[in-house]
Amino acid sequence: MFSIWSLSRMNRKLLLAIIAGVFLMSCLLIIAGGKNGPQGAIIEMEQKYITSAEMIGHPDDVDGSSVVMPGVPLMIAGLTKLFGNEGHAFTAYRLIQSLFHALSVYLVFVLSRYMFNTSTALLACLIYALYWPAYGIVRLILPDTTMQMLMLMLVCAVIGALEFKQAGWYTAAGVLTALVAYFNLQALLYPIVFVILWWKYHSPWRVIISGTLLITIGYLLVMSPWWLSIPIFEKLMYLPGPWNIAPLWLDARFIEGNPLVHLYRSIFGGLSTKYAGRFGNEEARRVVQSALDFVRLILLYAGVVGLVWSVWKYRLKRQLPALLTLLYFIAADWLVPSLDGTGFPYGVFLLLYTAFLTNKAVIYAHKSSLHRGASRQRKYVR
Repeated sequence: MFSIWSLSRMNRKLLLAIIAGVFLMSCLLIIAGGKNGPQGAIIEMEQKYITSAEMIGHPDDVDGSSVVMPGVPLMIAGLTKLFGNEGHAFTAYRLIQSLFHALSVYLVFVLSRYMFNTSTALLACLIYALYWPAYGIVRLILPDTTMQMLMLMLVCAVIGALEFKQAGWYTAAGVLTALVAYFNLQALLYPIVFVILWWKYHSPWRVIISGTLLITIGYLLVMSPWWLSIPIFEKLMYLPGPWNIAPLWLDARFIEGNPLVHLYRSIFGGLSTKYAGRFGNEEARRVVQSALDFVRLILLYAGVVGLVWSVWKYRLKRQLPALLTLLYFIAADWLVPSLDGTGFPYGVFLLLYTAFLTNKAVIYAHKSSLHRGASRQRKYVR
């Protein structure tokens, strides 16, 4: 869908530098974050995933059943089996999150370039690279970074399926939908987004029928471990299947007293404020935290403004895959509040529109400067 070699040499170097910088910064923060780790609610959330991973590795030694989605526990259990030590597994998990964080930069570029243009895409990468909550989440045993990367990949697969109408892209969309559901149950009904996209892209019935079949095959393939009687999958009985929405939904309904409050926090708040800007002095911590929150909210609110502007003034068709994905998960989070993570992954789509607004502001400022210069020149001529 996109080759990095199609960029100019300068743009290619800039993109690779941002990707490398994000990866190195994530790793450095993991190394430096030993004693200043998360506290309170974040530790409780992490412990749920750790306990669930122990259920997979040692089901006879752990009582009870898991109340979290299976993605993170499966990763931790697999890494523990690979390295033979839980501590090493946690370190490896965080390093993998750093890699996924860096890969998200590339995916942000691909989506922004498809939706807008190369200059906006580079701005989106820079904005995402400076979006500080992403670095805090990388350090945690939570699903957010992985889920964000999978969501971005899913949108790329959707675009590939719509543009190229190839079987591989539709199958990938089904596989990625199920993989996202491993981390967040809200993704279960995501394929309904294709109904709107097929209509907008004027897809023929042959493509719709074959696409539906391929998405279903990919979807069921990833879900199959819960249904196949294979010894290697027997331990999954301790985890809820990604389709097991009823009990998780009943628990999630009481996570917030007001669904609107939960919806707002999922996008603009979350729990990121719990672990960022940790200083020994309480007053210094409060000041730094307020400054960081101000920057974060400015970026997200600017994304909302950019979204409204782009829908009103810009070509809507190329925005639809990312825009409908954002709207779908917002609606899903309102109806079924997520028990998992911090709500962070949804913000990345708003940052694409923050870049759009920033690019328009730069262009407007440049044109205004040229106009003022021309006006002064005409005065001198007179």
